[in-house]
Amino acid sequence: MKKVYIKGICCKGCKKQLENIFNNIYGIKNAVVSQDDCSITYDGYVSERVIEQALKGTDYEIEKFDIEHKK
Repeated sequence: MKKVYIKGICCKGCKKQLENIFNNIYGIKNAVVSQDDCSITYDGYVSERVIEQALKGTDYEIEKFDIEHKK
């Protein structure tokens, strides 16, 4: 699993919206948002640029990528 830390996750609505965005990115599956540490874990292989483009125009900002994250 990979992990991305996101600024702006503040409620269940944010969680649902981000999970929808990530699960609709070709190459990503099983995206789960954690409000506790403001992160998203997911399976799949996509570039950081693809994720950045998917979040463009939203109120969310990437803090950092943790590509080597293991669950």
